[in-house]
Amino acid sequence: MRRVLLLSAALAIVNAPSHARSRADIGPLEPFARPQGGQRWPIRTEADMDARVARVERWLKAVLHHTPGQLDDAAREVNGWSNSDLRALWVDTNVVMKLIRNPVATSFSLRAEGQPRSQEVHYTPLAMRRLRALACAAGGLVGAGAILDSPRCLEILAFSQLDEELRDLARGARASKQRGDDNYILRRGAILEADVAMLLPRNSEPVSTSAGPAPDRFRMSLSDGQGTAFRQVAIHWELARMLLDSVKPPGADRAAPGRDDMVRDWYRATAAWMQDREDYDDTHLDRARQIFPADPVILFLSASQREVYAAPRIQSAIRSAVAPAGTIFAIASERVELHQAEDYYRRALAADSSLPELHLRFGHVLLLLERHTEAARHLRDALDVEGDPLLRYYGELFVGAAEERMAHADAARLAYSEAGALYPNAQSPHLALSALARRLGDRATALKEMQIVFELQQADSPPDDPWWTYYKSQARNADDLLEELWRPFLSEAER
Repeated sequence: MRRVLLLSAALAIVNAPSHARSRADIGPLEPFARPQGGQRWPIRTEADMDARVARVERWLKAVLHHTPGQLDDAAREVNGWSNSDLRALWVDTNVVMKLIRNPVATSFSLRAEGQPRSQEVHYTPLAMRRLRALACAAGGLVGAGAILDSPRCLEILAFSQLDEELRDLARGARASKQRGDDNYILRRGAILEADVAMLLPRNSEPVSTSAGPAPDRFRMSLSDGQGTAFRQVAIHWELARMLLDSVKPPGADRAAPGRDDMVRDWYRATAAWMQDREDYDDTHLDRARQIFPADPVILFLSASQREVYAAPRIQSAIRSAVAPAGTIFAIASERVELHQAEDYYRRALAADSSLPELHLRFGHVLLLLERHTEAARHLRDALDVEGDPLLRYYGELFVGAAEERMAHADAARLAYSEAGALYPNAQSPHLALSALARRLGDRATALKEMQIVFELQQADSPPDDPWWTYYKSQARNADDLLEELWRPFLSEAER
C-alpha cells in the first residue's frame, strides 16, 4: 500500500461566518519502488541527459537574470517546468553545488528530506564534463586567469565552454568571493525558487510514483472538511532549502547555514509568508528549527502554526477529510497540538522574553489548555507593555475569557468592554458580553448585546473584527521581512 506522510498543510481559514476552505500539502512518498541506499539511479537515454544538463544551464541563467521579488521572465520560465523536470533539476543542481565545493569530486550520493537512505547518481562522461564546466562558472572558479582559476577548471578548458551569459555568471560569483562570500549561486538560487513558489501560480499534476533520490510533494485541497483534489505539486521550496543547506558563511571552511544571517532571514521571511497566506509547511519549519534551534522568531512561528492546527475548524476538517488510502496527516488532536504549541512558545520565551506578542499567544494556548491563572498572568504581562491596538484587542478578549473561567465576572466584563472600545465595529466583544450575561442570569443585558451584534451585521460598512484574522495575524509583517531579505540583492544589482 502506498503510504504518504503529511509534511505540510496549507489552510485558508475564513473566520467570517459563512465558510472555511483549506488546502493541504503532502510531502514525500515514502520509498516506493525506488533504488535502495547506495544503488545507482538509472540513467535514461543520452537525449534525456542532454536535456537535463541544458536545463541546469537555463536555470543558472535564470538565477543570473532574476530580480528578487519580481515576476520576471526568468521566474516564469522556471515556473513552466514540469515536476519531473524539477525533480531532475534537484538532482543535477545538487551535483553542481557539490562540484563547486569540490571540483575534483567523482562520486555523488544524494538524500532528500524524509528519505532514510542516500542514493548514488551517475552521468555519462560528456554530461559530467558539461556539469563540471557549469560548476566552474557558478562557483566563480574561472575567468580570473591561469594563476587564480581552479586547476580542475583549467584542465577541462571550462572557460572556453561558456557563452557570454555564463561568463557573466562566473564574474558575478568571483566578485562575490572577493568580497568574502562564496555563496553567489546558492543565495540567489534560493531567492529565485522562493519567488517562483510565492509569486506565481502553483502548478500541479496527477499523482505518480517517482524513482530516484529527488523529493516529491503532494497537495490535497479541503473544502468543508472534504478532500476536493489530491495532486502532485512543484518542489520549488525543496530546491531552495537544498541550496541553502550548502551555504558557507564568510570565514568558514565548510557549510554552516546555522551561522549565516541571510539563511536565518530567509527562513523567517518565507515561513512568515506561508502563515500570512495560510499555506503552512511543516517540513519548512522543521528544517528551520534544525538549523536555528534557538531562534525566537522561528520558534514563535512554529508555535503559532501548531496553534492553528489546534483550531476547531482545522480539527473538524482533518477528521472528516476524504483522502487516498494510507494517507497520514501530520496534524494531531487538539490537545496534542496545543501542548506542542506550548513547548515552542516556552522555548521562544526562553530565547527572548521581551516580545509581548509571545506572552499574548502563549497565554491564549494556556487558556485553551485550561490553565487559567497562568494564562492570565502572561496575558497581563503582554498588556502591560503592548501598545498596538490589534494585540491589545486580542489580549483583552483572552483576559476576559480567563477571568470568566475563574468566576471573576466583573474583571471579565471590564476586559471584554475594553476590547469593544478598541474596535467598536467588532462583534466578538459583544458576543462574549452577551454570553457572560446569559450565564449570570442577566437576560436583559444578554439580549442588548446581541442586538448590537445584529445591528453591526446590518450596517452599511461590514463588521471590522480582528478576531477573524487572529490565526494569520502573527505573520502580518511577512511582506516587510521579504523586502528586507531582497534589499541587499537589489542594491547589488544596481551597482
